[in-house]
Amino acid sequence: MGKSNANTPRSNQSRATRLSITVRIQKAIAARKQSEWSGCPPLYDVIDPDALDRLFAPTQAGTRRHGTVTFQYCGYQVTVNSDRTVDLDPINADER
Repeated sequence: MGKSNANTPRSNQSRATRLSITVRIQKAIAARKQSEWSGCPPLYDVIDPDALDRLFAPTQAGTRRHGTVTFQYCGYQVTVNSDRTVDLDPINADER
């Protein structure tokens, strides 16, 4: 059997087996902070995680959606891209 990358969903994987955008955000922040993300407030205090997942789910025709969503969370400006990648930019204390 070949190697599989659990972070990159194949087109034939069910939606349930793909990492949710919420989990991707949590993992990205934990990697940046080199610790658990548990020190952050609940994501739903800032944005509706279910709506975020639905926003970037494939259309009924199976085509991919386009766009980005940007919000502030846990000291970062978080950008979620239509390909389900997450970008983090630190927010300077001077900018708050």
